[in-house]
Amino acid sequence: MTEGAVLVTGVGGLIGGAVAARLWSQGRRVVGMDRDVPAGLPFQVLTHDLPEPQRWHEAIVRFGVKRIVHAGGISGPMLLGDAPARICDINLAGLVAVLEAARIHRLSRLVWFSSIMAYGSRDDLAPVFEDAALNPTTVYGATKAAGEALIRGFHVEHGVDAIALRVASCYGPGRTTSCLIRTLIENGLAGAPTRVRDVAGVTRQHVFIDDVAEAACAALDRPDLPRRAYNIGPGMAQTLSDIVEQVRTAVPAVAAETDPDGLAWNTFEVGLLDIGAARRDLGFEPRTSLGEGARQTRRWVESRGQS
Repeated sequence: MTEGAVLVTGVGGLIGGAVAARLWSQGRRVVGMDRDVPAGLPFQVLTHDLPEPQRWHEAIVRFGVKRIVHAGGISGPMLLGDAPARICDINLAGLVAVLEAARIHRLSRLVWFSSIMAYGSRDDLAPVFEDAALNPTTVYGATKAAGEALIRGFHVEHGVDAIALRVASCYGPGRTTSCLIRTLIENGLAGAPTRVRDVAGVTRQHVFIDDVAEAACAALDRPDLPRRAYNIGPGMAQTLSDIVEQVRTAVPAVAAETDPDGLAWNTFEVGLLDIGAARRDLGFEPRTSLGEGARQTRRWVESRGQS
């Protein structure tokens, strides 16, 4: 499965940018898409304001696209909170359009990013397997659960080979939305503590961007995958104290203060994502420790301050 070009959407974002860079470094033919064209990319980038359906067909025909990694869209519940219909339009209508394009043009594989948020809130924090029910509690999470249902429908009824990756809290260089690890680093470099809401009944599941990009590339290339959805997470429990201790190895001045009004993002009312299926079928292994991920994120944070 190495023929043809790979179309990667959302190349200006965290995951899309990392996936496109990894594919390009492997010598693959890459075409990017985003609403705005990032500067300095070595491959062709088309503008695309989701869900505009015709743009998919144009790109596929023009560049001989055989596979797509669809990372574009609204990336979390912290965005467009006052515009739920727009979230659905971008995330769901955009996915429907690319699934239809994949059906018409008989693409080899489509990889799409779902989220841990598709699981919603559960009664306990037992490990969560892919066959668990999806009960989203946010509109963003609902677009991910609904998107997975569409992927299954297009696969069973029309043979579209599409895979959803249910990603936990992805962090690292390039993440600009609310992020505990980046905030700890930024505040630590400034000599200030980070106020964090630390409550019972939630988990923290941070996975580094390079590991997520590796999983996406594997999902793009592995033939005959038996599942339509895979959990992608750290594979181990992470407490607030563990996270702070590891980030402190990169920024010694990091300090966290518990505060009921503090940072609440990046916590989930769901148990640890079991990644056994991704290990088996994708060869996925989260190799980047929190400490190493924090060091790479620190370098990125400092480079942004110098630009």
